[in-house]
Amino acid sequence: MCRSVLPLLVTLSPALLLLLPDYTQEEHWKDYKYGRQQDSELSDKKEFCSWKCLLFTLQWPGAFCQSLHQPSVCLIPQNVNNWTIHGLWPQGVMNCCSCWPMFKSDVQELEAELNEHWPSLLKSQSSFHFWRDEWLKHGACAACVEGMNSPLRYFQINLKLRAQFDIHK
Repeated sequence: MCRSVLPLLVTLSPALLLLLPDYTQEEHWKDYKYGRQQDSELSDKKEFCSWKCLLFTLQWPGAFCQSLHQPSVCLIPQNVNNWTIHGLWPQGVMNCCSCWPMFKSDVQELEAELNEHWPSLLKSQSSFHFWRDEWLKHGACAACVEGMNSPLRYFQINLKLRAQFDIHK
């Protein structure tokens, strides 16, 4: 299912598909999603981690601005002259908890790096509000994975992926 999404997004921006380990045995999948718990506890939980892969995308700021119906609403920060993060999205999400808010203090230590590599390109939206929306829509869904189970960790993973994959190569 995830693989069919990739060709469509590649035409818009470079994308990287990240697959979770193959949990084919039901007991391992439950351990992965909820940690080791008693079976009675599992039956009471909703299945929030229904996805099996993540899609990491980068975008060229100028192309993003041109894709808008009103390019005048776009603003590329002066310090941005490279590909920026477009998002890290769990694919095939069925249920997602939108109950985990994000505060500015959650990403304060990453703010300079996020402003450089993941800025808001819309005049009407501050970068923090953009990041908060990305967290609520995608990050909270990814939070069922231990390495991304907070806003700070989710954005750290994005920045690490951005550094790891040099699009110019």
